[in-house]
Amino acid sequence: MAKRKTNSSAGKLLSRYIRIIAEEETEVILVEGEDRMATKAEAMARKMWKIALGWTEQVVPGDGAMPYEVEHAPDQKMMALLYDRMEGRATPATEDDTNRPSAAMKVTEQSKSRIAQAGELTDG
Repeated sequence: MAKRKTNSSAGKLLSRYIRIIAEEETEVILVEGEDRMATKAEAMARKMWKIALGWTEQVVPGDGAMPYEVEHAPDQKMMALLYDRMEGRATPATEDDTNRPSAAMKVTEQSKSRIAQAGELTDG
């Protein structure tokens, strides 16, 4: 009988391939006015720094209108993530913080549950 891979080993395998792909030199980046090839990891790190520090985007509308600039403010969450990484702290990856209940929401739900249990109350 073949041995099944556990979630842990599947996760390790995925992490291994992510690291391998991160080292591929497939991205073209502009550094000091010159295009050069870079790894996916470097390109991603540069994009993270750009988002963290903010940037100005030149928008050229296609309908003949004048080009204009859009100012992107520095992103506080990206700053925190980069700072944590520089300090050697791994940060949990989440898709969207709005989908996660806050600590206050968790306490509120837990309190409702305990009050209902104490008074033997039901919702229906």
